[in-house]
Amino acid sequence: MARHNFQESDKRLLAERVGFHCSNPSCGVSTIGPSINDNEREYVGVAAHIYSASVENGPRANPSLTEVQRSNISNAIHLCNKCSTLIDKNNGSGYPAEVLLGWKSYSEEVAKSRIYADKPIILYKKIDFQFLERDYSTALSCSGLNEKNVESCPLNDVVISEVTNKLNLANKCVLKGCSGSGKSLLTYQAAHSFYKQGYAVFKISKESFADYFAPVSPQAKSVLVIDDAQILESKHLESILSNAHKNCLVLANWNSSTSIDDGFLRNYPVVEISPSSQVKMLKEYCLKYKDQISETLKLIGLKTNKKNYHDRIEARIFRASRESTPWLFNYSLTEGWNAAKQDLDVLEHDQKLSMVVVTVAIFQFATLDNGVSKQTILNALKKFNDDSKWLDKAEAVLNKYCVSIEGNVKNKHYEYSRRVLKIFLSEKNPVDELEYLIDLIANILKTDTYLMGHSNLLEFVMFDFRRGQYELNTRGITEEVTSNLLSSTVSIQNTPAKVTKLNSLIRINKDVLRLLEKDSSILEKWLLDVCRKNAYQLGNLINTLCNEDNKFLSVSERHIKVVFDAMVNAHIEDRPRFAYLFNRMQFFVDDKCRDYQRKLFETSTFEINVSAFSNDTACYQFSKLIDELAYINRDWADEQVKNNIEGISDLLNKDLMTAYDSLKDLISHYFGITAAILGIKISDSRMKKRAKLLASKLSIDSILQAFENIESVDVQSYCDILIFLALYDKEKLKSVSDKFNYIRLFELYDSDKKLDHYHRGLIAILQNPDSNNYQDYVAKTINKYKYIDDLFVLLLPDYSLQQIKNGMRYKMDFGGRSECKNELLILSGIMKEEGASLVKRILYENINEISDAIFNKAMNVDKTKSKFSLFIFIHKNLPSIFTEIVEDKDKTSVLIEKIYRLIKGTKQEKIFAQFYTFLLKNYSCHHVQKISEIEKKYPSVTRFDINRFE
Repeated sequence: MARHNFQESDKRLLAERVGFHCSNPSCGVSTIGPSINDNEREYVGVAAHIYSASVENGPRANPSLTEVQRSNISNAIHLCNKCSTLIDKNNGSGYPAEVLLGWKSYSEEVAKSRIYADKPIILYKKIDFQFLERDYSTALSCSGLNEKNVESCPLNDVVISEVTNKLNLANKCVLKGCSGSGKSLLTYQAAHSFYKQGYAVFKISKESFADYFAPVSPQAKSVLVIDDAQILESKHLESILSNAHKNCLVLANWNSSTSIDDGFLRNYPVVEISPSSQVKMLKEYCLKYKDQISETLKLIGLKTNKKNYHDRIEARIFRASRESTPWLFNYSLTEGWNAAKQDLDVLEHDQKLSMVVVTVAIFQFATLDNGVSKQTILNALKKFNDDSKWLDKAEAVLNKYCVSIEGNVKNKHYEYSRRVLKIFLSEKNPVDELEYLIDLIANILKTDTYLMGHSNLLEFVMFDFRRGQYELNTRGITEEVTSNLLSSTVSIQNTPAKVTKLNSLIRINKDVLRLLEKDSSILEKWLLDVCRKNAYQLGNLINTLCNEDNKFLSVSERHIKVVFDAMVNAHIEDRPRFAYLFNRMQFFVDDKCRDYQRKLFETSTFEINVSAFSNDTACYQFSKLIDELAYINRDWADEQVKNNIEGISDLLNKDLMTAYDSLKDLISHYFGITAAILGIKISDSRMKKRAKLLASKLSIDSILQAFENIESVDVQSYCDILIFLALYDKEKLKSVSDKFNYIRLFELYDSDKKLDHYHRGLIAILQNPDSNNYQDYVAKTINKYKYIDDLFVLLLPDYSLQQIKNGMRYKMDFGGRSECKNELLILSGIMKEEGASLVKRILYENINEISDAIFNKAMNVDKTKSKFSLFIFIHKNLPSIFTEIVEDKDKTSVLIEKIYRLIKGTKQEKIFAQFYTFLLKNYSCHHVQKISEIEKKYPSVTRFDINRFE
């Protein structure tokens, strides 16, 4: 059979076009180089046929090609001798022509980038899952969960299944989640499931991309993994995703915490990762394997002492489960913050090398966890110590203590950096270290290189580095940075980080407002520049101006129309961004513009329909829009709620807790849960009407079933749902209370040594004197914690009184919601029914609580008449108790200072000052002279007559 081979000139040109590198993206070896013999070269390059050189037989044979086409350079690919053999094995099985054509195109682009761009080339790194660690420690090590230990970590089968389905259907998928949500691990776990099916898995390096890059399949069946895809330019990521095919699947993950612009992702299959669900899964996993994990914790030096509740493995797991992300769960469980302290201690004692990890931490804040090059760190450190030997040691520290990802150096994790900086600044720092740190921060803020993270850095300075804030302000650096920002800004459509930076600058230095006031037109221009990228940032900025009570911003009808139109025309999921901005703008409009805002809703066909949203975001988007826009046009908001009651109730009845998690703004704000908790009366009759209708449609079974699946961390949200029923359907709440699974509630809090705040709230909301089920549970709870307080007396009065008479302690609460009113009523009732002896016993049992109430230095604790009346009741029935309370000289010194403050306060505070002076004068032998000075300076204290109050 005739073979149609290539000309020698074409073979040479083919090799030159790829720079004498193998065109297999997962190989890339040089095909030419020096021989072991002087003046000779070695050449291992091969001009391989894409379509077979034979007409009918051979790998990838294509009889339809002519002889000229078969021997043309377009049918050739330059490979090393190993890869040329590989592609022809088994008659080319696994390496179709489409794959080889992709290799060729890709390799020529890479070769072009070597010539025209001074950047590293794109590399495909093959991921080998064959050497997996299998002990439980890898799931808890906080050392970076990656492809090497995917099997040793718990699997979220729901997420993996969803990702797998999307890859099979669309050849591409993006996992989207916040920092620490576990998206990287889930990415590798999903890739591993394809690896087990025979796919080759490759990681794409993100260091550089050619402008016309298209993904290629390094092998016949490949999965290309892109970790932290938000680092890429969107055009490159879109190119990769859009060119995925059945033999070249693309699996990426996107960090929503470090990226503003993710709007284009809606064009591709996306799986949202819920950090709370991941934490819940980790908790269940750790409880199941608690014995193995307990041993692991012991190996890293942590106690799991069964006698000490704080150290017990169950307690550690439950504490960790209160964290917001899986990474923080692991960090909390293993007490990862200890590593930051240990590293600083070691390095501080070695020629101040602690400044290395501190410098990396500053850059990690400024780069939103992306890190910087090693040379950038070393250049910064030269300004602290330019000794070459010290810098060599600093580089060794970078190699040992830090991690390098995609060529960038950073600390072990963002949270580690936060801990490092907090620990470092909590100690007394030498002047040279502080000067260096302040200069470093100033230089970072003066350049736009790390603009995205400037706000993060400013927030850190504001809350954790007050000395730095003072220096930045007094040296004029803050105002200099602000002036540069305002003078260089023309449009913010592509630089929303400038808006966020200005917002932080205002909060760090109020003098920045003077610069803005000189030319407030820049803010007005920014409003006209509104888009999905910057709408939320503009809302935050205007909110800050509102909080600072600055009215120099002038919002016109034109601004209102631009933002309104942007909201109406935006994608459904983006509308809340504009609604938030629209809401904030109302504080800077006059009555005419406010009326114009309202009329826009009346003349527009803008409506919200829950069914128009995706399942994941239906409630959240609807809830946010109603919450923000109800303040502008209440009629419009009421109409939207009325039209969607059926849809909302269906979602709540289908999955109560998931739907409520997204509906919080609607139920807590619009329907008045927050107001009810704060004791604010709601007068909107239409809102009450809609709320009652929604409450009537909620299924009792769905409310009860929801409780079967929650954990203690979810009780607060569940309480809000029950408060909603308490406000709008009390009969339904009584039915819920009677049928409630109190056995499971007891189990949720079985290990608690004291009554949890949310547990207490749930008991109070479920109050039902007609239900034996409820009454039995309250009694069981009382017997578990072995004390009575005002809540138990109100819920179960006869049983509580009997238990007190039997010797159980009655615990007084001076800081409760009732502000001592309940305490006074209960003690008065006991006095009336049982006599003084039982009351005296109760007061002696609460001597510490009474003492704390007297010596409490907080500003607003001595303002209520009920607390004062309770003190008078105590004095009347057991005055001797005050002798013991005021016998401590140091404590009475505190009380003297408190009296000086109170006597200048409100009328009720003056009465407290008189009472406390009376106590010191009559029951203490300390500070006689100081008391005389008070009486001399403030004669009104001498006119206090205890008999008048008793």
